[in-house]
Amino acid sequence: MRLVVVFSLALLFALNHLRADLPLLGTTSQVSYEDLEDQLKGAGLQGWIHGAVNEYNQYVFTYRAPGNFFDHHEFPITTENPEVAKFLKTATRHDEVKIKGSFLINGAPIRHIDAQEISIVKKFDDGMNIPKYSHEAKLPEELLSKTELIGKVHAIANEGKILVIEYKDAIIPVVVSKPQLTQGLFRNDKITLKYKVRVHPKQPAHVSLDVSKPNPLVVTDKVVSWHEKDGSITGTLVLFPKSPQVVFNVFALQVVDENGVKREITLVNFDDPKAFEAIRNKLQEMWDQTPQNIVNARNKYLNLNVQVKATGKFNLVDPGQANMQILLQGPESIERVSVSQ
Repeated sequence: MRLVVVFSLALLFALNHLRADLPLLGTTSQVSYEDLEDQLKGAGLQGWIHGAVNEYNQYVFTYRAPGNFFDHHEFPITTENPEVAKFLKTATRHDEVKIKGSFLINGAPIRHIDAQEISIVKKFDDGMNIPKYSHEAKLPEELLSKTELIGKVHAIANEGKILVIEYKDAIIPVVVSKPQLTQGLFRNDKITLKYKVRVHPKQPAHVSLDVSKPNPLVVTDKVVSWHEKDGSITGTLVLFPKSPQVVFNVFALQVVDENGVKREITLVNFDDPKAFEAIRNKLQEMWDQTPQNIVNARNKYLNLNVQVKATGKFNLVDPGQANMQILLQGPESIERVSVSQ
């Protein structure tokens, strides 16, 4: 029986934490999928592990076109090879790998790689030495016990035919039979979703929009409504560690609403590199001064003892933007507040 190891489309790429005016995935791509498959069937296709969630058997591979950082493509992985499955269990985000196989013909709106071989080129180590993350959501049990959930949009693409949501801390692909229902969505929009659990594939869990019900998808908080508004926000300090894609640590604040929906707001200054460096240095100092309560939060780290208030202008200019940003004037735009405040 085929071991399915699939991850979400995941439009996220690391620099989108920093800049919002980047092209959408694939919109200007010069990559030929025929050429990529020739490489898969030949010497192998080299790229990176974009995400690895062992609990749910979810993995994705990222390919970047040589010489064009912004021309990149994400491919979920499936395999029948037990050695490949064993390798993937040890894979982590940002590992550089070489993969051999072919594209799987399965009718999905995004190409999947049927991996026959996979090998490490360079193992990634962020140097954090924090215990491995353990997921809160229990899938598919939690999905099977109900027919409606509150979550947020993780990715939207292919004219609404591809929808991926986040429920608690799980990434769930959604089969969309009526793309008009997903038009106008932005990543991180808070939604209420009425769904049916898909019988196939069993791993990872997929759901379908239950179009037999009225209003199967309702946006209850649209993030683009924050764009260009001045304001302040307080949250837990988040660190996205530097990686093969980003040359320095990126900081954000995590805010959690009354339904447990978590959002990260990235702290940036695009206009003044020295001010941006001073902001990062101040945040790094806050982080380093209180190291005793740092937790692994999947693709980031949280320092639960550090709450920060940031004041500036909110920025969201692209539906696929990884996170809302708050544009800061300088280090004076951030202040540490008590955890109980």
